[in-house]
Amino acid sequence: MRRELTQREKEVLREVIHDFILTANPVASKFIAQKQDVNLSPATIRNVMAQLEEFGYLNHPHTSAGRVPTDKGYRFYLDSLISFDALQENERDQIAFGLNASLDSSELLSEASKLLGKVSKQLSLVSAPYIGDAILTKIELMSLNSSKVLVVISLETGLIKTIVLEVESEVSPHRLKNVNSLLNERLAGLKLSEIRETIVERVGDYADEEVISRFTSMSERIFAAMPETDKVHIGMPQGILSHPEFELPENLKGILEIVGDENVILHILEKSDANEPVTVKVGAENSDEKLKDYSLITARYEVGGVKGTVGIVGPRRMQYSRLIPLVDFVAKVISNKLNS
Repeated sequence: MRRELTQREKEVLREVIHDFILTANPVASKFIAQKQDVNLSPATIRNVMAQLEEFGYLNHPHTSAGRVPTDKGYRFYLDSLISFDALQENERDQIAFGLNASLDSSELLSEASKLLGKVSKQLSLVSAPYIGDAILTKIELMSLNSSKVLVVISLETGLIKTIVLEVESEVSPHRLKNVNSLLNERLAGLKLSEIRETIVERVGDYADEEVISRFTSMSERIFAAMPETDKVHIGMPQGILSHPEFELPENLKGILEIVGDENVILHILEKSDANEPVTVKVGAENSDEKLKDYSLITARYEVGGVKGTVGIVGPRRMQYSRLIPLVDFVAKVISNKLNS
């Protein structure tokens, strides 16, 4: 069974990761030995680095003497060695003031993705709240004209959804009122996901009623867990091109493929651990093949009992000590603004 790392091994691993994050170059033993707070000879450091490589925490990218962290090395660093940096006051102010409470929810999420991308210099992702767990408080049906009925869904979160039903014959106010009462009686107080799965059983005995029939046939859209538009907001700052990993166009391909597929982004964000304040996945820890060369940091924000996700995608060589608190801060600001 693998023994625990010694204090010396932990110290060397931390220094290798810190230096690689800063320089993007393989780290040599003599470089670490020159540091004032490292009281080890180059020969000792070489031996420790060789041991760390044998254990899978470091790797030789080329024939040079330098080494780089592996996914396993980053994971140990994140779990046991990292110390977090406080956000700079100007960064906190930029985000807090930029996310103006007067913005509507979609505008606020869009602005959050832009600000997070700008401050982090990474690809930033902000998903709309997942409302599948939201509670339905009220349904209102209103006649628009002889062939259209507007359905207004009010949720416990304070969010409202609307959809238009096409009907073949004009619906009288009395009939519409009866249908409205029936739907509220049978559906109010339930989660949207529960309604979506059981709508036929709950109102199926009125299937011959045209409005209810149309309502039931469109239940997947009416009670969708995500909004039909603005499901995810993306911030891709120019600063992302400053990373050495993206100097060659082919190295940027993976990021561009992610940006181009909304479903991939939603899948990525939904996989984050909802029980953790912040989740970090490094390289192969990501289930999506497109992310195997990147790291993903995500945090949840909450509005009225439902949650959305804030995240950044960037090189595995990212400044975790600064970016983890940054993602967490943006998620908390979004929660505060949307719930105020």
